[in-house]
Amino acid sequence: MTDLEARLQAILDAYVAKGIIGVTAALRIPGQDADILLASGIADRANGTAMTPGRSFRIGSCTKTFVAAALHQLVEEGKVDLDEPITRWFPDLPRASELPVRILLNHRSGLPEFENHMPMISDKQWTPQEIVDFAFASTPQRDPWGEMEYNNTGYILSGMILSIEAGGETLSQQLRQRLFTPLGLDDTYCGTDEVYPQDKLARAYMHAEQQSGQWDVAGAGEPVDGVWDATDWFPLSGAGAAGDMVSTARDLTHWMDCLFTGKVLGQKAFDEMANNLNPASFPGSHLIQNGHGILVSDTDGLIVKGHLGQIPGHATAMGHCEQSGISAALIQNSAAGNFESFYLTGIHQPFADLFRAAAR
Repeated sequence: MTDLEARLQAILDAYVAKGIIGVTAALRIPGQDADILLASGIADRANGTAMTPGRSFRIGSCTKTFVAAALHQLVEEGKVDLDEPITRWFPDLPRASELPVRILLNHRSGLPEFENHMPMISDKQWTPQEIVDFAFASTPQRDPWGEMEYNNTGYILSGMILSIEAGGETLSQQLRQRLFTPLGLDDTYCGTDEVYPQDKLARAYMHAEQQSGQWDVAGAGEPVDGVWDATDWFPLSGAGAAGDMVSTARDLTHWMDCLFTGKVLGQKAFDEMANNLNPASFPGSHLIQNGHGILVSDTDGLIVKGHLGQIPGHATAMGHCEQSGISAALIQNSAAGNFESFYLTGIHQPFADLFRAAAR
């Protein structure tokens, strides 16, 4: 292990010592011949299996960056105009004539939200239209173009546009054809309808004392030592284009590097996605701005563009620092339903520490 690897490993070990069950990380550093892959803690509490760098996780809202990039490819191909109202695809959606395509991606649509109302423990398999209908039945629609308010429904609709424009192909087929295969993301899957290796998936753990009721976890039963095993709680079809993907730290680091070094979009489309930013905030996060599938965080002056994701029991941070050129991902199998809990907000500091240590 090199001195740099030892410094990075110490960051993960210290994070696990604070109560995180297991964590993996990957970094791509300009001038380095190979990615740095790291792990600490436990992948499976029941049998004490150690975490390893190749473990897969459900990456939640990091899915949004892939969906936004694919939609921007449609813009480059002349099939979609970001300023076109979405009535062409959704003529019966309330207020569709007031909603251009771009507003689905920037969290200013005012569309109803479903996340905090959807049962987290269920075996139901959702369709995208069912998710949209559930959202409209759960919360009121707001006026568009207000302040940024995080919205998953806009990404469900974005995924539906991708499918419609592909003649009915599934979102997974489009993302695999456009992104996963060309970029060599061999350990990345859409969990709604793709089969992924279950033996590689790290178990997912929810910390009960920091649940707080933000998620509907009815039926969870009694936690063991304060922790629920949530691996089998949530059907990924219930997240769809807003969060159904499964991946590894290595693949997400490669994805960030590809996106930010011009291997996915031309400059105009990339600027629209990642540089046309709005002020933004989210409880407990270091978020300061957002673009299309891009969140910008500021941790004590370290600016990183990327995304965060969570699904019951897994939490993810992926990003790229334009100042250093470093790309990285950090994924853990500890989470909580309280968005301001340590098991979600705690990820920011070690993620930033990895960037700082790698840039020294």
